[in-house]
Amino acid sequence: MATFILIHGSWHWGGCFQKVANLLGAAGHAVIAPDLASHGFDPTPTAAVADITEYAAPVRAALEDIEGRAILVGHSVGGATCTWLGEEMPERIAALVYLTGFMAPNGRTARDFVMTPAYLKDPAIVETQGMLRLGKEGLGLDLTKRDLIARSLYSDCTAHDIERALPNLVRVTPHAPFTAVSAITPARYGRLRRHYIECLRDRGLPLAVQRDMQAAVPGAHVHALDTGHSPFLSAPEAVADILLDIAG
Repeated sequence: MATFILIHGSWHWGGCFQKVANLLGAAGHAVIAPDLASHGFDPTPTAAVADITEYAAPVRAALEDIEGRAILVGHSVGGATCTWLGEEMPERIAALVYLTGFMAPNGRTARDFVMTPAYLKDPAIVETQGMLRLGKEGLGLDLTKRDLIARSLYSDCTAHDIERALPNLVRVTPHAPFTAVSAITPARYGRLRRHYIECLRDRGLPLAVQRDMQAAVPGAHVHALDTGHSPFLSAPEAVADILLDIAG
């Protein structure tokens, strides 16, 4: 059976994957969903997270502790951790899965893909920009802008799920995952199986940007979900089905 390590995105926590984790576990697989540095129950201060090594340390620790290889699943900017570990530890990874995730080619960063017309001029991004605050410590989320957050991150989620998710968000995600420069090589990262799960109605990471990244790092097997940005809440069965198929 497979081991899955589920990597959350900006402002989130490992428990956001609970629905998917339950389904994978019921199918007999092992699941780890760590909190990244300064998120969830991780006590690291945001200001102390200087780079991707520190930010992604909880995921690396999980990968080092397991027997055999794991399937890494990175949601949104969790994809930056997938990319980093794919180059650092390919011998411990069975596959990389980007769930509407940031996937940067060598020499580029996740931030490069949000500083583009495809992102900045997308109507959904323009509509919800007021929820974001770029500061010294990282990319901030104005937690008082509940309606904007719901429209951006949870556009197809139930009111119940939104009300459960919002109190668990942190105010700031460090700059580290956005500014980490991809250093992938064909001999290491390039030898791994890769999958990209598109979210066709994503209002947080527009489909055009998802496809720009797929074109920049070709070779991933592409799956599609007719969902918004957080299918781990809105369509957990569909996410689990894809992951179970990947696990074989």
